[in-house]
Amino acid sequence: MATKIILTPEELASFLKKEKFGFILLGLCAMIPFMIWGVWIIGEMHREVILSEPSTVTIEKSAGFFEIVDTISENGIARSASLKLYLLATGRAGRIQSGTYVFSGSLSSVDVARQLVQGPNDISVIIPEGYTVFDIDRRLAQAGLIARGDFIEISKKPDLFSFEFLRSDEVTSLEGFLFPDTYRFSQSMDIKDIAGKMLSNFEKKVVPNMPERVRQDPGTLYLMLKIASLIEKEVPGKLDRALVSGILWKRIEIGMPLQVDASVAYALRLQDPNWQLQDHALSATDLKIKSLYNTYKYKDVPPTPISNPGLESILAALNPQSSQYLYYLSTKDGVTVFSKTFEEHNDAKEKYLK
Repeated sequence: MATKIILTPEELASFLKKEKFGFILLGLCAMIPFMIWGVWIIGEMHREVILSEPSTVTIEKSAGFFEIVDTISENGIARSASLKLYLLATGRAGRIQSGTYVFSGSLSSVDVARQLVQGPNDISVIIPEGYTVFDIDRRLAQAGLIARGDFIEISKKPDLFSFEFLRSDEVTSLEGFLFPDTYRFSQSMDIKDIAGKMLSNFEKKVVPNMPERVRQDPGTLYLMLKIASLIEKEVPGKLDRALVSGILWKRIEIGMPLQVDASVAYALRLQDPNWQLQDHALSATDLKIKSLYNTYKYKDVPPTPISNPGLESILAALNPQSSQYLYYLSTKDGVTVFSKTFEEHNDAKEKYLK
């Protein structure tokens, strides 16, 4: 005969309380491995990878999620598993933006994921005064923003842009209008956007400084830019630019060839974009080159500016200083020497350039 166990209400409550604690304890014990795993995962997500040098990665618009993560991992930027898990767990897997990214320094998977969602980081590019389209093309390509040669090609198509100052039949190139400055370009920008940003800067910083008569006549502005570009390349000393401007305008007035070495150098560079005046002295053969940029052979101003001048050179072209001088040269130390006659000029060349 079975023994019948009768529990008082107090005993039953005590029993259930003990059993509840046991269940809780059992549940906690079962959760410990998951808690350890979770802590490990969080640690992996925040563990940093140290890049010894910047790493550039391009994510195409057509790339899938796993392809993107694998590309990042293969470049040693982040661990594949932790990056995938973080992006999926936070719902960011579908928000990755295409473009070219530059990763550097110490980065965790969380850092990389946030950058992929924010979009490509901007790149700072310095365009110095006197740079030509060839120089700008090289610098933008070095920054990973364009393919080499692309900027040279778009510079030949001013009709792609709607700026008022480009509306002259004489304007056949963007040379001269690409204002020197420090720019920040998004890596998602295309070549037209990049050129457009530089032209907008010209409109903002140069056009307001022009007299009304120049602003209203793109042809006159273009002539000013041609002279300014010659001054920029010829005169290292800023204080001498207005004086050289006066000499150039005087030569135009009396029908004398401008005889600017930098313009001949530009003609040679059109034949070979890698040619640099500082690497080569102009030879007698160079001075005979058949080009409208040869200001020894042709009396007119060059067909386009030969560089992208800064505001000081533009203002010097606009405000020439009168003098008795007709000749000038720049010494190896960057000092400008002025002469009144051709004989004095030859003496100066013997003294300073030999």
